[in-house]
Amino acid sequence: MSIEPVGPLARKAVIRFSGRRELTQERTHVGKKDRDKNDIKMSRLTYERRLRQINGGREPASQSSSDSDEADLRDATAMRMGDVQFVELADGQAAHWSSTGPGQPNQVTYDPNYPYAAPGQPGLTAQGSLNHEVGGHEHADQVYQHPDDPDLRAVNMHLPGNDADDPALSASFQQQTDTIVENWNEVRNAIGRDSSIHAHADWARYVDTRVEYAQATAHVHNESVAGDTLDSLGRARLADGPVGNQLRAILQEASIRQQHGGEVQRIGPVVSSSSTRTSSYRNSLPAEKPQGRKK
Repeated sequence: MSIEPVGPLARKAVIRFSGRRELTQERTHVGKKDRDKNDIKMSRLTYERRLRQINGGREPASQSSSDSDEADLRDATAMRMGDVQFVELADGQAAHWSSTGPGQPNQVTYDPNYPYAAPGQPGLTAQGSLNHEVGGHEHADQVYQHPDDPDLRAVNMHLPGNDADDPALSASFQQQTDTIVENWNEVRNAIGRDSSIHAHADWARYVDTRVEYAQATAHVHNESVAGDTLDSLGRARLADGPVGNQLRAILQEASIRQQHGGEVQRIGPVVSSSSTRTSSYRNSLPAEKPQGRKK
């Protein structure tokens, strides 16, 4: 995003060229930090417009908490909004991400009449759906490093080498997928320790179905399902107990890998001195910034 300064924000700057005439140009005082702030602001506005669109023009429920992990996921989604093509499709389904060919933006289809869950009720919310498809699938498709193979699009892990058929890659894929499944077992195990959720059978069932969904396609649904489930729980004010802490741990572990590389790490039960949310995951991975899919 470019900003045209006016008034005191703009001033004349004289540039001297050896032995040549002097040229004048407008130079702004808008630095990188200010540009980043404006980019984020515009991305959030785009996010809100798109959210209303997939929700059939209805105003989505207001955010129920200032949870930093939920806020990070919203911002990651907002910053990817311009990278995908949205297509309305009356198929009775929630939003759905799909990859496309080289040079084409990936696609998110959505049915504006899809009956998202009412605030506080078990089920997928419009915001959770948007975060799932863009902040989960699209973001993963861009940040994880692995061979550019159709079967590996949007996987939630870094994979070694440049050959999708390499046995070493297959072994890493299986090991990391198994670890994701084990980490989601901890979410299921936390239901019994979470008095707020355990006391409501419908919410306990909903969390269990999200665990099943994540584990069925663990290689592509680790972060996306953690994010949409945390969103649903947050709107019912049920995200601050053991289940919410396990979901945050999954998102935090993934965030570290996305930034620094490394394989999926095992997350044990998150132990807190109280029933409230806690900063729940700590890990040290190699300080190597991945570059995303290998073209």
